[in-house]
Amino acid sequence: RTPTEAAWDAPESHIGVAQRLNAVIPRSRILDQYKNCDNPGVHYDRTAAEIIEAVDGKLDAFVATVGTGGTMSGVAKRLKEELPNCRIVGVDPVGSIIAGLPDDHVGTYKVEGIGYDFIPKVMWRDLVDEWIKTEDGPSFRMARKLIRREGLLVGGSSGSAMWATLEYAKQMKSGQRVLTILADGVRNYMTKFLD
Repeated sequence: RTPTEAAWDAPESHIGVAQRLNAVIPRSRILDQYKNCDNPGVHYDRTAAEIIEAVDGKLDAFVATVGTGGTMSGVAKRLKEELPNCRIVGVDPVGSIIAGLPDDHVGTYKVEGIGYDFIPKVMWRDLVDEWIKTEDGPSFRMARKLIRREGLLVGGSSGSAMWATLEYAKQMKSGQRVLTILADGVRNYMTKFLD
């Protein structure tokens, strides 16, 4: 386990620990989801294609949380090519600087798996039309609501995604379609926000 408060380039961060293990474990490799172009590539080829097929090519907005940026970048690139009128909405927690908004600052937050104190190389921010910033409380409450009311065993980042999607939907017209991805499961959070 690594502390979430550690800066991305600190020796005790998840990246620093991975690099240290890589140095001492023979024949080990770091696939580096933050720089590896296969990360957004697979989402361009597979995830976006699945989305376009599922919505019959009719989608007005795609809302997604951003961690490494791979899902957002790959899906956004393909949607902009095939559905150019679809709005791309990024979701980033307060305390993360991925959105690059004027008020962004590095801070702490409890939702895991999204946001960082650096911009991953595979996060192509120019593809995002707008950003919604989220906070822990509403994100965790939404995750609990999805578990309780819908039977979807999701974690906090999915709560962030759904909360932001509902916020974005308030400005949409009747009949417009919005899609989000609930990308985490609850297994790693049984003793955290569910407890």
